[in-house]
Amino acid sequence: MSKFRIFEIILYSCLNLLPYIGLAIYPFTEKLRFSKQKTISFIIILAAFQSIMGVYATTCSQGQKGLISLISTACYAAFYFVTVKEKFGKLVFVLLIVSNFANFVVMAAKWLEGQIFPQMALQNNRWTFSVCTFVIQLIFVPLMFIFFKKFIKEVAYIETNSNLWRYLWMIPATFYLFWYHGLYFNSKSSLELALNYVNLIFTFFINVGALLVYGVLISAMFEFEHNLKLRDENKQLALQNLRYDEMKKQMDATRRARHDLRHHISVVHAMAQNNECKKIEEYLGKYLKHSYLKNPIVYCGNFALNTVLVYYVQEAENADIKINIDIALPNEISIKDADLTVLFGNLIENAIDACENVQKDKRSIELKIHRPNAGSIVFSIDNTFDGNIKMSGNKFLSTKQNGSGIGIESAKYVVEKYNGDMKIEINDNKFCVSGVLLQ
Repeated sequence: MSKFRIFEIILYSCLNLLPYIGLAIYPFTEKLRFSKQKTISFIIILAAFQSIMGVYATTCSQGQKGLISLISTACYAAFYFVTVKEKFGKLVFVLLIVSNFANFVVMAAKWLEGQIFPQMALQNNRWTFSVCTFVIQLIFVPLMFIFFKKFIKEVAYIETNSNLWRYLWMIPATFYLFWYHGLYFNSKSSLELALNYVNLIFTFFINVGALLVYGVLISAMFEFEHNLKLRDENKQLALQNLRYDEMKKQMDATRRARHDLRHHISVVHAMAQNNECKKIEEYLGKYLKHSYLKNPIVYCGNFALNTVLVYYVQEAENADIKINIDIALPNEISIKDADLTVLFGNLIENAIDACENVQKDKRSIELKIHRPNAGSIVFSIDNTFDGNIKMSGNKFLSTKQNGSGIGIESAKYVVEKYNGDMKIEINDNKFCVSGVLLQ
């Protein structure tokens, strides 16, 4: 094999790798496992490996070429999944989009080569094919980059439940199968297909249609995310309003208590003069029972979480539920206020609803939230319940309406958003939810 032939293969290997790996990584530049310098070094190593495989493939039998192609593809995919720290389904989604685009470029470049260099087009990976590939990439890669910048890059910031990405990758996979079927399940050779402009036009519109579908899908996902955030913010605002109302009640009660305090002192003083200790104890007990000062208004230093606790503690006591709270958190944590509101608001609300179906003397809720180290927050909430559980598969169903329990699903969504884990256990008529959030 001549040096020029080796150069041709290396040139095509680089053109067939570098633009596409750049597109695939671009949306996740903030989620790389390694530094950008190391990632670039790995890309150079991968390009060298692909070039060596390409050179070796030209000297092999047809069967060995297929195996080498499979190895090259596996190495490309393995590099991508190792380099980028993101949900597997999301990575497959982006990788298949890039693969579909690469297939179109190959077909378009071969067609262009057939028009300009018809004799050279009959051979594999000649310099003419690399030139045509570069021309096609020069036209379409910038357009694809604009599309990625407008839509695909935002995929990295969509925090949708990971279960959804288990299925979304099937959309670009379907378009990939269209191309694969048209190329390999055909009586004509791939070269004949590529040189036919009708096939090129068909492939072009398939790719355009696919991009439109991706754009609509991602826009819909962003709309869904936006609506979720609005719902969470509205819930947080509602709880804050309740918190302010509660504080106003506490302030009014304090004023009344201070105004009436001298009267109570006079009564207690008179009882003390008569050595009526029993009556003093009963009198003070009645006073404290009806006092708005009996409950603390600060459970922790985080305002959003404290807002939720003050409101739901009052709700629990109105329902004759004994509630114990053990919290050890710094005032400032990296978890968003809206997420704290959604997570613990839903969990405590579910616990209160469950306790209401239990005898009054057995109603209890125990909430613990701690930060064992700077990188995590652990929590648990245990409540009594009547033992009745509605489930469909591994999902808890709502006891108020048909369908899955929104509270549990919302809590899981927040936990997954912070790369945490949540576990649900049932022990002796106690419903126990525990989890960890990674900061």
